Amino acid sequence: MELANAPAQIVAAWANGVSTKTNPIPVPSQQGITPGAASWTDGFPPLCDIDSSDGGVPPKMADMNGGLYQMSAVDVWMSAGGGFPYNAAFQTAIGGYPKGARVLMASGNGYWVSTADNNVTDPDTGGAGWASADENAITALTGDVTATGPGSAAATLAASGVTAGSYIGADITVDAKGRVTNASSGFTTGSNANGYWVKDPTGHIRQWGFISVPSGSSFPNGTFTFPNTFTNISSIVITGCGMSTINGSSLSTTGNIPVFAAIAESVTTGQWRVDTNVGNNFSAITIQWTADGF
Repeated sequence: MELANAPAQIVAAWANGVSTKTNPIPVPSQQGITPGAASWTDGFPPLCDIDSSDGGVPPKMADMNGGLYQMSAVDVWMSAGGGFPYNAAFQTAIGGYPKGARVLMASGNGYWVSTADNNVTDPDTGGAGWASADENAITALTGDVTATGPGSAAATLAASGVTAGSYIGADITVDAKGRVTNASSGFTTGSNANGYWVKDPTGHIRQWGFISVPSGSSFPNGTFTFPNTFTNISSIVITGCGMSTINGSSLSTTGNIPVFAAIAESVTTGQWRVDTNVGNNFSAITIQWTADGF
C-alpha cells in the first residue's frame, strides 16, 4: 500500500440529512422486543430474511440509515484526523483497551498509548500501563543535559565539578565539549600593614610597600617585614619619596640625593632595616621598597 493509493476522505456521515428516518442502532438484540429491528448484536435479525407472506418483517430504511450513519460518522471523524479520549464505559464494554491502543489526552494536546492488553486504567489520572504516544516529542534528555517530559520541561546542565567563583589569572582545563572541567587561580595575592604581594603560577613572588622614617634624627633608619615570607630573595630595591628638605635646604637646590641601604635583620621572618645617608634636620621620609624572589 502506498500513500498515493489513499482513498478519498468521507466528508459527511451517511444519511445525516434525514435524521427523522435514522434510528440509533442499539447494541443488544431486539429479537422478542421489536420484530425485525436491527441491533449491533444481530445486524438484521433472521425475521428480516423471511418473506412477509410467511410472517417475515422486511428491513427498515431507518435501521439501515441508522447503522450506516453511526459507522460513517466515525469514518468522517477519523478522516479529519480526530481521535477519541479515554472512555470508561467503552473500555468496560470491550474488556479493556488492547496493547498499542491510542487514546487522546484529556487536554487534547497529545495521545496516550497502552503498553498492556486489557487495560482498564485511566491514563489521564496516572493509571498504570500507559505512556506518552507522541512519537515526535522528546520526553526526556540524558547525558550532559537532563530533562523529563512530556510537555514543557526545564533542562538541567550536569555539573562539571568546578566550584563557582572568580579566579585570578586562571589556570583552566577544557574538555572536548568546551566545558571547563578544572579551574584554579594562577595568581595568589595578599597584603598586611607593611605592603602587598602577588605570586604567579611559577612560584615567583613580587612584594612592595612603604615605610615612614621620623624626621629630625641623624642617619635615620626604619624596619619592615615582608607581607609574605620568601624562601629565596633575588632582589630588593629601596627608594625615597615624599622628602622636602635635607639640612634646611630644599631637595631641588641642594642636589643631595639620599642613599638607601637594605640590611637583612632576619631573612626567616622577612624583617629588614633601611639605612640612609642623610644627616640632621630632614623632613619626614617615606621609603618605598620592592622585592622579588621565590
